[in-house]
Amino acid sequence: MQVTRFAATTVGWCVLLLSTGTLRAQARATADSTAEAIRVFLDCNTFCDTEFIKREITYVNWVRDRSDADVHLIITSQRTGGGGQEFTLRYLGLRSFRGADDEIKFSTRQSDTDDEVRRQQTKRIGLGLVRYVARGALADRLSLTFSAPDSQAGKAQKPHDPWNLWVFRLSMNGGLNGESQNKFSRISGSFRADRVSEAWKFRLSASANRNNSSYTLSDSTIYKTHTSRYNGDVLLVRSLNDHWSAGVEATALRSTRDNYKLNLRLTPGVEFDVFPYKESSRRQLVFVYQVGLEHSKYRDTTIYNRIEETRPKQSFTIAAEATQPWGSLYMQLGAASLLNDFSKNRFSIDSYCSVRIVRGLNFNINGGYSRVRDQLSLVKEGVTDQDILLQLKQLKTAYYYYLSAGISYTFGSKFNNVVNPRFTHTGGGGGNCECFGGSCFCN
Repeated sequence: MQVTRFAATTVGWCVLLLSTGTLRAQARATADSTAEAIRVFLDCNTFCDTEFIKREITYVNWVRDRSDADVHLIITSQRTGGGGQEFTLRYLGLRSFRGADDEIKFSTRQSDTDDEVRRQQTKRIGLGLVRYVARGALADRLSLTFSAPDSQAGKAQKPHDPWNLWVFRLSMNGGLNGESQNKFSRISGSFRADRVSEAWKFRLSASANRNNSSYTLSDSTIYKTHTSRYNGDVLLVRSLNDHWSAGVEATALRSTRDNYKLNLRLTPGVEFDVFPYKESSRRQLVFVYQVGLEHSKYRDTTIYNRIEETRPKQSFTIAAEATQPWGSLYMQLGAASLLNDFSKNRFSIDSYCSVRIVRGLNFNINGGYSRVRDQLSLVKEGVTDQDILLQLKQLKTAYYYYLSAGISYTFGSKFNNVVNPRFTHTGGGGGNCECFGGSCFCN
């Protein structure tokens, strides 16, 4: 009996070992098969449906880290004059493809749906990868098809545009939320018109929002608040060459919180970009100087005993932006002052940086600081505790700052090909949602 049990146990172990060996052999065969494909690291800094891209482009191996890749694909975008997006696909060759870099640009329309955008994007990504796949082990399995246009459609011709490059946008929204002792309502709307050509850029925008709140206090009294803000902006810019441009901006503002019955500003200015504008999706180093007049009518007398005034103002801004293989960087320095009183000034710095330190290790930091010496519209009469708690009026301050930093480390399998969306939307599986004041944010 013991011999029988021993024999059965021995056979079981042998079957298990053979099965394990077979599974390992199959895994090695699968790995060897996928290893034939080139490795691509997707570095998207704009809208990308990564799951869709991986599903559609199966003839490459998508990896999680740049150090494992044969090709580093960086995707960026910037807004077009028609309200769409111009995408830039930068292919950086690594390892055996070092020096074989490439760049593809294409544009989408404002009316394109997310599905149409992701299909165009995936198609262009695939076309750009062909030159690399054609030099790899899977070249024999790759085929290229072409849909020939008819003779009339194939002719190059200037498209007919009945709108003459004008793009208009309208929006309106509102909402209600509350409890038994608190009630809130809000309504807002906006309008924007743009016309952008190689030589000129024109923008006209206006927006309005109103907020009403009602609070039942401990003594059963009802405390009501109302805030509103209306503003408009007109911008006209002339392109002078690949580095210089000149423009003028006019703004109008009416705000209960900022104590403005009416604030008007007219500021001509010039801009210089160290790099050509055609490289703006990759890198920018911009210097902007503006000078003009500001006229203000206040709702209440200010701390400077003014109810109306006109002042000359100037501002100077330096902005740098870069999207590179090591990460991305944005920094802006700004300084502004009154021309007739330099003691009324403001200095600010805003920055964001994301850096790949080593394989799988990323560090990002986002912060800003403003030194404030130009709060001309502060109300002379003191603010109440309710004004402070509910942020109904602007408060005096000498500075403003914000800072956030984070670090992440990812390790494990270098491949990132598989897409499995099952149980993504369950409460404990893939979603983390937080709600504030009737609005919910999920990640």
